[in-house]
Amino acid sequence: MSNKLVIVFAFFVNSIGFAQTFTGTILAADSNLPLPNVTVYFDGTTIGVITDVDGLFSITSNQNINVPLVASFIGYESQIINKDILQANPIIKLKPQTTNLEEVILSDDDWSRSKKLGYFKREFLGHSIYSKDCKITNLDKVRFRYSKVDQTMYAMADQPIIIINKYLGYKVEYNLIDFEIEFKSPPSGLNYVSKVLYSGTSVFSELSKKKTKKRYIQNRNVVYKTSLLYFMRSLAKNTLKQNGFRLFKRESADDSDPLFETTQTSVFRVVKTESDLKEVSFFDSNKVVVSFDNLEQAFLLPNAEDNIFYIDAFGIHSPVNSVLFGGVFGSNRIVSMLPINYNLE
Repeated sequence: MSNKLVIVFAFFVNSIGFAQTFTGTILAADSNLPLPNVTVYFDGTTIGVITDVDGLFSITSNQNINVPLVASFIGYESQIINKDILQANPIIKLKPQTTNLEEVILSDDDWSRSKKLGYFKREFLGHSIYSKDCKITNLDKVRFRYSKVDQTMYAMADQPIIIINKYLGYKVEYNLIDFEIEFKSPPSGLNYVSKVLYSGTSVFSELSKKKTKKRYIQNRNVVYKTSLLYFMRSLAKNTLKQNGFRLFKRESADDSDPLFETTQTSVFRVVKTESDLKEVSFFDSNKVVVSFDNLEQAFLLPNAEDNIFYIDAFGIHSPVNSVLFGGVFGSNRIVSMLPINYNLE
């Protein structure tokens, strides 16, 4: 059986409701003094503001926002702000950041920083040929450790990782919460990546200060057409075939069985819920292979006991671990990550 990569993406999703303006004040928890220049943003979007000298912020969206608000400032712990308190002009206190000294006291880490850095860049930025157009400007702020016992590599950062994506024309500030690469060692003795797990919050901004360059627009459209975001939006609207997605399955879970083409209604059941989410059910627990017009492939594998997950109006699925992804959906990572408010109708 060939080696396969499975990845879980984690987004922090909860409903905020209709479009409106939210205001609040950010203070330092240790001094109760206002914190200016704190970045406050809707996670995974281009919608963000900076607090003023009094720590005040006001953020508005013309779209239905289905993600939480995040407050981020260097030297302090980022905070995911509960939607329930946003209605009352809240005072939000950020705690000073502390470094866990235990993480440097490791006896079984025999990997060099250069080796760990190589794995991190490949698995965080992605395997695409366009990853070379992505640069992390503060790699010195990212720490790594490898556990020989667990065969797992971890990455940590005390401040947002800054990515300049010259392929899509975005600057991305990524607050890394968890990052793990799990390895397997076959009898040959050569390690290979078996699973990548990472989670965090992010905010996007345009690299172009004025009009967005045509090549950025073209590249974004190409990426979008084979993105998990577009797939989920199409699945929720029952338009996979119309939007260029082809579905294939096997008669059983045995990967040696031949694939046969099938239809969306034969693989998924999509029902609208009272909260305007789409409930999606896999009809069985077998892998679903997705092929695109350009012949690239991806796959989905149900990972919930009831084979059910939900899709919101942005195209974000939940619970995050209810579906596992591979192929194109699992390999491009940050280099092909678009804001979740991209191309909303």
